[in-house]
Amino acid sequence: MKFRNRLEAGRLLSRELRLYRGRDVIVLTIPRGGVPVGFEIAGDFHAPLDLVMSKKIGAPFNPEMAIGAVTWNGAVMLDQEMVDRWQISRDYIGGEARRIMGDMKRTLDGLRTGMGGFPKLYGRTVFVVDDGIATGATMIAAVEAIRDQGPKEVVIATPVIPAELVDELKYVAPLVYVQAPEDFEAVGEYYQESETLSDEQVREFLLLANSSDLVK
Repeated sequence: MKFRNRLEAGRLLSRELRLYRGRDVIVLTIPRGGVPVGFEIAGDFHAPLDLVMSKKIGAPFNPEMAIGAVTWNGAVMLDQEMVDRWQISRDYIGGEARRIMGDMKRTLDGLRTGMGGFPKLYGRTVFVVDDGIATGATMIAAVEAIRDQGPKEVVIATPVIPAELVDELKYVAPLVYVQAPEDFEAVGEYYQESETLSDEQVREFLLLANSSDLVK
């Protein structure tokens, strides 16, 4: 099944989240692809929309090999087994974490222009939304960082996820999805329209979602 675009995927995903209606929901979405998906959910739930980010820390000899992740709010999570196996130094990890956090802060500051401080999550139901999950590493890091802020519950929500990751992600947090193909390809393969959003488009989605009179 291919979604026409991310807005359609968001509408379909929102139906799957019906169990959570009536709760104090906030939608946190991973830019950029997750923003239109989260926009539809936020509108349907009359909930605020905001951004979260996490990025992997690559190994010094192979940047594509994840040895951990850094989140937008400064949490560093390591795969200690990988770190020990490859004897990766604390200096390297610290340097990479600072560099990645700096990049994320600049990106988020630009995308969240006009939105003020990051919202309080304590006691709320938090949907963490992306347009698709390929490996789960950055989503897991984001969920753990959010959980540290005291929400009532954290829910992972995505239109598409590989079948092989479903049980792993359900162990991390409740997981809601539309489809979980056995022969998963790249996330973009499940969308007829999968263009990258510009900074201006992301800002427009955020401002429109949060300026609505329907937001609680």
